[in-house]
Amino acid sequence: MKKKLLLICATGLLPLTMCQQYNEDLLPAGTITATVPQADAMLQQARTYLAQGKLGKAESLLKGLLSRYALAPCAPEARMLLAETYEKNNMPRDAFEEYDKIVSMYQSSPLYTKAIERQLSLAMAAADGRLTTNVMGLWRSRMDSEVVEKWLASVIRNAPYNDMAATAASILGKHYVNNEDYDKAIQTYTRLVENYPNSRYAPEAQLMVAQLWASSRTRGDQNMANLHRAQEAYEEFSLRFPRHKDAGKALAEASNMRRLLVQQELEAGRFYLERSHEYTSAAFCFENVIRQRNINPEAAKEAEVLLQRARAAGGVTKKIR
Repeated sequence: MKKKLLLICATGLLPLTMCQQYNEDLLPAGTITATVPQADAMLQQARTYLAQGKLGKAESLLKGLLSRYALAPCAPEARMLLAETYEKNNMPRDAFEEYDKIVSMYQSSPLYTKAIERQLSLAMAAADGRLTTNVMGLWRSRMDSEVVEKWLASVIRNAPYNDMAATAASILGKHYVNNEDYDKAIQTYTRLVENYPNSRYAPEAQLMVAQLWASSRTRGDQNMANLHRAQEAYEEFSLRFPRHKDAGKALAEASNMRRLLVQQELEAGRFYLERSHEYTSAAFCFENVIRQRNINPEAAKEAEVLLQRARAAGGVTKKIR
């Protein structure tokens, strides 16, 4: 009986021992700890070091705390303090990673949202060039584009139903535009509108989709296809945001896209007529332009003259209906 009591006492002490000193990678998931005085004392000492400007000592102490007492109740606060210490010490990458650990490890903590907010702040500073990083300890340089994209994508992933995600998506879209990665910009803005239609960034994102498609007609060989996409995007803007101050402008731009589409068909007919000498194809284009006289009367007028040339050159006598 005495041996059994000793065994029960020994096993009863095991959780307390584990709470006092352990490696977080080896601890069973869901382990609950009580207040750990040693951890609390270390956290208070770290605060004192920070108040004295002793960043190195604070960082070292906080790392030790998190290594020994990773599941102590004060651990989320310690990790937040460590991340803030990294920021003060111009170590933004380490800070971002530490905030990410708070997000992944302490989702029920009141510091969860604050950690994402700090991640967004770092990502915004990196995107607009305010944030720099050490290069071989010799000089400071702007954050790599890949880091900016990774950070913004992380915020979107960590806060999928929060307005911070829409903010991050808007900044990411602008980042892609600034780096002339227009395909990714269109994809990012399109997802923003689809996922956060009530966000204050949604109208601007929809307009950017339309404008990017419209401007892309001058690149590559997809002029007419991209004009069609731009037209649809402007029309969708007016449907999604009919009371927006730019709804009328969007409709006007949609009409302009239709006019440009007619102009593009006129140019295609001119190419068939003057360059490739495919007179039947040229006549077909000119006839279609004339049918859309109400959209682009100037192009239709020019198409009538060119149509006569195409018929004469190809021996075509068919009249337009």
